[in-house]
Amino acid sequence: MTLYQPKSLDFGFIILTPDNNPALLKYTVNSIKRNYPNQSHLCVVGDSINPDVLKELKIISPVVKGRDTITSLINAGMKKGHKGWNVIVMCGCWVHGGLDRKFSYFLESEKDVIFPIIANYNREGKPVEIFSNFMDCTLNGILIHQKTFKEVGDMTDDSLEKSRMMWAATAIDMGCKFKSVLGVKII
Repeated sequence: MTLYQPKSLDFGFIILTPDNNPALLKYTVNSIKRNYPNQSHLCVVGDSINPDVLKELKIISPVVKGRDTITSLINAGMKKGHKGWNVIVMCGCWVHGGLDRKFSYFLESEKDVIFPIIANYNREGKPVEIFSNFMDCTLNGILIHQKTFKEVGDMTDDSLEKSRMMWAATAIDMGCKFKSVLGVKII
């Protein structure tokens, strides 16, 4: 793949749904259907979900179960998600169009892991805190290839920060490149 050139991206969405809220899932799924009508999406819930709520969620989206930690939701989603690239989003977020094009500029191989740069701003609109590394970034908009995730292995059930750090260290040892991208629109 050529860096800084737009490429066709074979991808799907993994929607992490720790709160099991059908209204929030519907909001996120509607944004995906509107902006990416031909792309797959998968909802991932914890195993303690109420069976009635699970039925509601299954009407909105295909659903798989993880355990009750964020990392287990990511693990379950990556195992059952799209066979190519997977964009992780949290339930309740609106996914804007054009992510695939923006991400494709920075892809060189299946071993790339792309994540958004996020900033907190003060009252004057100036950035006061910038999150530009994988351990601190938001989960919204992380792009990982399923093959790479399977090679690196599951995230542990430690704290989210520790689990991501350990997963990233293993991924780097296996030749993965972590790339942060500014201007990813998921709100």
